[in-house]
Amino acid sequence: MPVIYPGQTIGIIGNDQRAYMLALKAKEMGYRVAAIVTPQIQNTAFTSLIDCQIDGELNDYQKLSQLGEVSQVLTYTNELLDEALLEQLAQQYYLPQGSNVLSVTQDRYLEKVFLNDLNINIPPFATIVDVDDIYQAIESIGYPCILKPIQKGYGKQYQRFIQQPSDLEKDAASLKLGTYILESWIPDAQELSVMVVKCKTGQIVTLPVIENEFDDHRLKMSLVPARINQDVATEINRLAHLIGDKLDYIGVFGVEFFLTPDMNIYVKRIIPTPHATGDVLSHTLNFSQYEYHLKVICQLAVGPARLNSAGMMLGVQERQRSLIQTQMKIKPDWYFNLHTVTADQQIGLVTATGQTIQPLIANFEAADLY
Repeated sequence: MPVIYPGQTIGIIGNDQRAYMLALKAKEMGYRVAAIVTPQIQNTAFTSLIDCQIDGELNDYQKLSQLGEVSQVLTYTNELLDEALLEQLAQQYYLPQGSNVLSVTQDRYLEKVFLNDLNINIPPFATIVDVDDIYQAIESIGYPCILKPIQKGYGKQYQRFIQQPSDLEKDAASLKLGTYILESWIPDAQELSVMVVKCKTGQIVTLPVIENEFDDHRLKMSLVPARINQDVATEINRLAHLIGDKLDYIGVFGVEFFLTPDMNIYVKRIIPTPHATGDVLSHTLNFSQYEYHLKVICQLAVGPARLNSAGMMLGVQERQRSLIQTQMKIKPDWYFNLHTVTADQQIGLVTATGQTIQPLIANFEAADLY
């Protein structure tokens, strides 16, 4: 495929914050943006960026084909799209990310097999089909552990945290979604991630390691550089390169990790698109993850990553709106990005940068934001 230059059209398949951020960067770089607009994102900040709007659903092949017809390159930000539809789409239109990666990342078992085949450390797990499997797996995995549907995409309400034998009595009857994975809980783990850039030529660039904090499955905070030693950073970069070499994918993807207090590293999961944890890099790195992704899929030159400053990012919820508005009036050096991606939920980011992490944490704490 030829190089895709500014002025040409990028078709974005997604209706989430990542789609909005990618469209924002594409417009900033001079590209036109086309997208399928679902009912949930009508009249939002995302639709205001779109040059060519196709109304419909993301898993409607007719709409996907219309998007392909008006775009020079297609990209997706939704990791739960129908793999078969994207495979069909890739046969007719330029979709650098491909669809094969989704068969690995959408299925927890296949993802673990992929990582196991690379001799990568993952939390102990077992496949669960019936109640007896849970009791047998507990004998080897032990407590605590987590029961999850094998297919990703189901909400947190379908996951069960099993802390003691009495929990089995109420959870064993909840196997309503077919096959599950029972996974060992990694206690007191530091959560880390790294965004990986993979080019069509095979070139791989790893971005700086990010430290994350989650609250009830929602990203609460990301900071960079992660508070880890150089040996851990080196090993995470090695694992990221190893995964990137074997993953059938072009573009930016993420890998999440657990780091235990005794310095054991476990891979948590692979994210086959740019990811929210990488947003802290937007104001700290020479190029954001979105610009890297656009450069790769448009076949522009990609260089090494350079961290210009430390950074801390918080996800903003609707209940924090008044607090954030106050900070907007008194924090001239903070970066605020508030936007409505879906009609019923306000999503935003606030990022602070500096020479070191600790003063940034202290400033957020003083503002009652963290």
